[in-house]
Amino acid sequence: MKICTKCILPETYPGISFDENGVCNFCKEDEVKKKEAIVNFQTENELKNCLEKYKNINKKYDVLVPLSGGVDSAHTLIKLVKEYNLRPLAYHNDNGYEHETAVNNARKLCKALDVDLVITQPGSTFLKKLWKYLHESKAYGIPSCYVCANIIFISAVEVAERYGIKLVINGYSKGQAQVMKDTVMGVNMLKAMYQITRNNGDKEFYEEFVEKFEKLSKVITYREKEDLKKNVDLDKILVVPFFIFKFNKTDKEMLKSEIRKVFNWEHIPYSFPSRTTNCRMNWLNTYIDRIKIGYCSYDIEFAELIRSGEITREQALEDLILNPPEGMVEKLADEVGVNLNSIKPLTKNKV
Repeated sequence: MKICTKCILPETYPGISFDENGVCNFCKEDEVKKKEAIVNFQTENELKNCLEKYKNINKKYDVLVPLSGGVDSAHTLIKLVKEYNLRPLAYHNDNGYEHETAVNNARKLCKALDVDLVITQPGSTFLKKLWKYLHESKAYGIPSCYVCANIIFISAVEVAERYGIKLVINGYSKGQAQVMKDTVMGVNMLKAMYQITRNNGDKEFYEEFVEKFEKLSKVITYREKEDLKKNVDLDKILVVPFFIFKFNKTDKEMLKSEIRKVFNWEHIPYSFPSRTTNCRMNWLNTYIDRIKIGYCSYDIEFAELIRSGEITREQALEDLILNPPEGMVEKLADEVGVNLNSIKPLTKNKV
């Protein structure tokens, strides 16, 4: 399969084209965007000053910080406590497929920082149906983990709303932040998911799905400096990806070294991509996505990390090698109710 010689996006990615050197149009467009980019925060002190307005809106918490148990979100929480002097409520979402090491990392860190931690473990029925319907659908260009990431994003918003917190700062990498900011992908995903959920005849699931995504109307996703310079909108929740700023780097090894000065962070035995702390369902989702559409959500994220200089192309290709533990994909498929033999490549742009 042909992939971009600069990033790693494959020829199956929607809207992609290549020049005579094998460089994709998204890499070329990125160069233009950088030249035309709106000025962002140039220094960390400037960002800190803008966040001051969110202090003491709530009697107990200034910010909600989602914790995966990985190095990025752990580093984010440590910085916000020790350097930004914010009062966080930490939040961990256990979807039933998290490794216990990830959950323990969240617990240990919050104990070390004396930070309150909320762990939610919602019933697995909704997510199992979500994965099953996605995997059995003919919708092209909707990576499974991208849809699931939106559900986790919404869950954090629900917790913030419950506790009256107006600011959420997560540990999204620059790649994740750009993917979540992609309004075209977001709209296409919603259209496809509404169609999928309507067509399967599961009214209860459809209504729950719609109800979840309606909560996005209460969210402002950080896109530019002005989003933080404005006065606080008490009717909205501002979500800020911490690593979107140029002075925050997602260097896994450096971050690992820094957070281990605070607590005994442990790597989970196996995860995809490598060097991450993701749930086991990533194995199945990626396996099926790469058969159906030839790429997964992490290929999109890592392509952006390469463009932003956060990771080398060689390291990205290494991290994205799919090598699941023996029997893992089959076990997960059985739990979700998906017949792996029925998964076939889709025609590009077919919905």
